[in-house]
Amino acid sequence: MQSLTNISLKTIVKKQVKWKAKLNISALSSLIILLILFGALTSSSGSGSYGSGSGNLDVHFSIYSLDIFLIISAIWAFIVALLFTTKAYRIDDLSVVSSRTSSAIANILVMIIYSFIAVILMISTYYLQVLGVLLVEKKSLVIDHLFISPSVFILCFSSICLFGAIGLLFGTSFKGPVAIKLFLSTFILFSFIYIFMAPNSINLGSLMMLPNLMISVLYLLVATLCFSLTIWIANKSEVSRK
Repeated sequence: MQSLTNISLKTIVKKQVKWKAKLNISALSSLIILLILFGALTSSSGSGSYGSGSGNLDVHFSIYSLDIFLIISAIWAFIVALLFTTKAYRIDDLSVVSSRTSSAIANILVMIIYSFIAVILMISTYYLQVLGVLLVEKKSLVIDHLFISPSVFILCFSSICLFGAIGLLFGTSFKGPVAIKLFLSTFILFSFIYIFMAPNSINLGSLMMLPNLMISVLYLLVATLCFSLTIWIANKSEVSRK
């Protein structure tokens, strides 16, 4: 049998998710504009290109992929997640009875929903870009893996979700207790120093060679850790405020 507290928290979070998802719908509009803009800018050259020639024959290849759209969506998710934790967005919580913990849980759920929608939007933009190249520029395409596989879909979702989780963690941490702010600031400072002093020590090549599903699981595990820390920090902030 559930306690009244759990039922109350579940009801509050459910109301907040509906409210935040509708209220922040403009964030998805901004993503659509960004994807269409970058899709149009890269329609002539794609996400990469190379060429070769022999005698009077010159061949130029343009590669169209989800890479640029995924990068844009990941950065967008990070920024939107940070905005969710700002004072202007927290004021909106006053329209619904809430606490910092319930607000953090609602932000996480909205971020997960938005990440799923973002994947659909970026894949749709990718197909529109390919269609535009076929109809407008009348280029010959060598189509390879036209249909997005489930593993690629999950990888894109986990990547966007990870950046959103990091954004929520950062935003919530800087609004949390002083000890957490100092720890996070020190961690970021030493991380930048380490990367600057020993850039060759970080090898992402071995990670990129893993299968898509394994990378997705790793990303989702890290995202879950970030989400859990976000809720924990929000709960600590609630206790310290009281």
